[in-house]
Amino acid sequence: MTKMTRTALAAALKKLLEKKPLSKITVTDITRECEINRHTFYYHFRDIYDLIEWIYVNEAEQYIIGDGAPVTWQEGLRRLFQYILENEKFVVETYMFFQKDNLLQFVHKHAALLVNHIVEREKADFVISQEKQKFAVDFYAYALEGIIYAWVKNGMKQDPEEIIRMLSAMI
Repeated sequence: MTKMTRTALAAALKKLLEKKPLSKITVTDITRECEINRHTFYYHFRDIYDLIEWIYVNEAEQYIIGDGAPVTWQEGLRRLFQYILENEKFVVETYMFFQKDNLLQFVHKHAALLVNHIVEREKADFVISQEKQKFAVDFYAYALEGIIYAWVKNGMKQDPEEIIRMLSAMI
């Protein structure tokens, strides 16, 4: 029941975002949309920020991982771009409202997982210390984070496939 309620609250927030900006949405708006009481909301979340974090951590992560971890980093990145495009209103509103922190934390976590996957697969061909591996993962994760941040900030106009092609050439 808990997951179902949280999912319903997330859906209500996203539906409300289609009608008005995040800054104008209240807990009361969300609970009315779900037809539940405010106490139920606060049983599951501290506030709207907590709900948004839950959406990024649970819903988006499930979207990216799906039935299994992506086979390649390109596929993982493609899934991340697809999630952002399919949830554009939510991403843009939360990006603007939170000055990008939730989005970037989420992107960094998944970028680091994707990069670490590459390093783990390729390190059989060379010896690399844990310290150097962590540095490489952080370097590329921050680069991907910055690229996605700029893509969202600039209105998501550039084709994600082109970004993936350019990243593949560079990596």
